[in-house]
Amino acid sequence: MKNRASSTDEQIKNTWHTVIVYALITLLGFNLRSVILAVPPVLPLIQRDLELSYTAAGLLTALPILMLGGGAWSVGLLVRRIGGRASVTIGLALLGAGALLRAFIPGIFSLYLFTVLLSLGIAVAQTAVPVLARFWYPRHIGLVSALFTDGLIIGETTGAGVTVPLMVHLLGTDAWISTFIFWGVPVVAMLALWLWLAPRSSTRIPATSPATSRGGPISRAPHAKARVSALHLGIMLGAGSLVYFGMNGWVASYNHAIHHEDLTPLALVILNAAQLPASLGVTFFSQQIVGRRWPFIGAGIICTIAIIGWVFTPAVLEPLWAALLGGSSALVFTLGIALPPLLAGPEEVARLTGITFSLSYGVAFVGPFVGGSLWDIFHLPVMAFLPVAAAGITLVILGALLPPRASFGFAVEGASVSESDAGVPTPRLSP
Repeated sequence: MKNRASSTDEQIKNTWHTVIVYALITLLGFNLRSVILAVPPVLPLIQRDLELSYTAAGLLTALPILMLGGGAWSVGLLVRRIGGRASVTIGLALLGAGALLRAFIPGIFSLYLFTVLLSLGIAVAQTAVPVLARFWYPRHIGLVSALFTDGLIIGETTGAGVTVPLMVHLLGTDAWISTFIFWGVPVVAMLALWLWLAPRSSTRIPATSPATSRGGPISRAPHAKARVSALHLGIMLGAGSLVYFGMNGWVASYNHAIHHEDLTPLALVILNAAQLPASLGVTFFSQQIVGRRWPFIGAGIICTIAIIGWVFTPAVLEPLWAALLGGSSALVFTLGIALPPLLAGPEEVARLTGITFSLSYGVAFVGPFVGGSLWDIFHLPVMAFLPVAAAGITLVILGALLPPRASFGFAVEGASVSESDAGVPTPRLSP
């Protein structure tokens, strides 16, 4: 009886520890997005006080995206060397320092410098999460990844929607500097929680991954691999990210220019919140639709229609268009990240994924920056959204150029049990 009670206590302890770590990963995702998505709502105030051009303002909102793209390859090497837990610790330290130093050392140069610093922290921490998921919970990689993604989306939604009402009612009408402190303090608290609660088991990546060392290779269709390059995948995923970041970057400034600032908080909340049901919906039906062309084509059509509606219909309809833009961009991201594993062998997945994400964030960086430049050149607010419209058309074209679904076939019948034990997904994809 005593041994049985001890075993039960140990199971309860392990269950609660798992729940705590799941919550920790979700909170991590929240903090990696709330800091950067809290900037676009107060961007008109930053422009006014620092006398920034629209090009300079677009660069400010695009810097985190640029760092995420530029740091993908090199950060992967860091994670391999020091492990996932230490990488997240370093990332949170950089993020917290950059977020708070923007407030304590105000100025144009320091604003850009510390934005680069915090963006580097986000890149380091975000890249480490898949490593942690594999080593901490190899049988529940999908769940851990979903919890992290949910945290990202909730952080985006909260940062974009809460910042302005919070500033107006608690911090002061023009207290945009104080918002940096408000969103920086939770990062410091998150760092303390991480050091206290995160498992301390080794998370260094072995020279050969479990999937390749113990399991048999998964066959890939050679003609599909030849037809879809990393450039194709990167631009296609980047188009979806450009829609999301381009809208977040310019909604506040656009509404300010057309004298509808009152619509900004709701539009930004819906733009970001619409990602969550889209992401969950894709999760439930991923086996049926992964590898198909029509989700990307449909997302591109929806994005193009929505941005046209945003510009040419009454401003009161912005929440409707925001929901369509947010949901369709999430659809592209959720399905797009599944394509590199479908197209590459086990030994090439990391390389193709790294290249794809670097290109993806690079394309997303171009959107807000080019949009601001076009606004400066033509002195028309709607020009800021021209890259978003171009991204929608790009999704339609590149989605249509994907190979048939049959080309993404897995030879799962030959997959060994050890692959499942390692948490490597081996879905059966039929024509």
